[in-house]
Amino acid sequence: MQVHLWGVWLLVSTLVAACNAMVYPLSRQTMIEMQIKSIQKSMKRPAESHGPYYFNQLIDHSDPQSKTFKQRFWANTEWYKPGGPVVQSVANEQIQVYCPGEQDASVFGVYGTNNMSMALLAKELQGIIVIIEHRFYGQSLPAPDFSAESLKTLNTKDALADLAYFIQHVKMPALRTPLPPPPKTKWIMYGGSYSGALAAWMRYKYSDIVFATIPASAPVEAQYDFYQYFEPIRKYGPKKCIRAIESVIQYVDRILFGSSEYRKQQLKAQFGLEGLQYDDDFASTLTTPLGYWQGMSPFSNPFKDEFCTIFDEATGLQGYVDAFGQFIRRYVQKTCQGYPVETCLGTHDPSSPVYTNVSDPSRSWMWQTCTEYAYWQVSPPQGLPSLVSRKLDQNYYERMCPLFFGAHNIPARPITQEIDQVYGGWNMNISKAIFIDGEWDPWRMLSVQSPNAPDRSSWDQKDVHYVILPKSVHCWVSSFYNKHCNIPALLIVIHLGCLR
Repeated sequence: MQVHLWGVWLLVSTLVAACNAMVYPLSRQTMIEMQIKSIQKSMKRPAESHGPYYFNQLIDHSDPQSKTFKQRFWANTEWYKPGGPVVQSVANEQIQVYCPGEQDASVFGVYGTNNMSMALLAKELQGIIVIIEHRFYGQSLPAPDFSAESLKTLNTKDALADLAYFIQHVKMPALRTPLPPPPKTKWIMYGGSYSGALAAWMRYKYSDIVFATIPASAPVEAQYDFYQYFEPIRKYGPKKCIRAIESVIQYVDRILFGSSEYRKQQLKAQFGLEGLQYDDDFASTLTTPLGYWQGMSPFSNPFKDEFCTIFDEATGLQGYVDAFGQFIRRYVQKTCQGYPVETCLGTHDPSSPVYTNVSDPSRSWMWQTCTEYAYWQVSPPQGLPSLVSRKLDQNYYERMCPLFFGAHNIPARPITQEIDQVYGGWNMNISKAIFIDGEWDPWRMLSVQSPNAPDRSSWDQKDVHYVILPKSVHCWVSSFYNKHCNIPALLIVIHLGCLR
């Protein structure tokens, strides 16, 4: 069953920083900051009675004698009645290598409050909400640092095993009597972005203890060369703006792939990046405004209002280049704050603290993409229109992985095919699931509702629903409603019909 909720204006993004997934230099930090501010404007802090609590989690699930670490979680039991389900989500996601510190799960405690869609579902089902922090994020740390040696137990298998072990062994705070074990207690996995992928994979791998799943904006298909990320921007962005970007990028590539070093230096100077040595770092910096697309919410459109307006008075190629150049200059001034651009935006120096500081929590997501998921956001194959330079290819991203972790500690390339084979990818066939995606979300291209995914209409599926929200971007369904935007009754009916 596929439902298009045309004309519905709803919800704002969930799970902070969503999942731009590969954001190495400072070029994506602005998008992350916009999403955090968008959430914080309307968030209601969770009650102290909701937690945090701490669960003794196994470090190594393959070892019955494994040591444990303290895994943090929040729980709201105020609507629970015996026989009600548990609605569980996973909070993690640090996306920005230069982001000022990990966005730990305390940010996500708000999803247990009564103005959030997850809370609405639990209230209607008379259930419990649980937010659990992903291993190696926030304060849920199995090891003292984020070195390659420490991160060896950060993988999909152990992350899912954490959730299964939690379901089977947790003693729920604030309840006088223990929860009956599954299937007597129905556990419903709920998540957006990477958390949404985990929610889908849990139903796929642990259907004996997970009753149902609601994955939103879930990139279940690991992909090495994720050039399709930019396609929704190109397709749905303001037409003049998109034409201007394409024209500028074509102009840039004619010079970058040319033989004149003098023209290359002139080009970089036009964008305030004359001190940036490597062409791929220059190309990456030019993708900065494309991150604004994922930063959109139902209440703001920074891609249009903060970026595309620079082309309003511009005409012709030179006008577009000048406008784009001024935008990047302002970005560099604000971001680098007087530091040399090579220090600020360069990615080739192996002695950079970005690579050597094993106390940096952003290394967790970097490890996951270098070892398993990739999600490299690259230029498309030759012959297809592009919003990013052809200098931005898989090599740009993949060469960083050994600099972070050492070539001997990671696979030669991320094991995307193995991940898709083991966890189903686009081909996962599960029951009792509600897949929700935004029509304009770049990450829909890796969800089961991707236009590139297999046609599921002939599959034998029980209680599976597919919802595409029009003109919506990343995870808009998963967060909150308030007096300005109400969840439509149809969506709640879909939820309840599948999950009771």
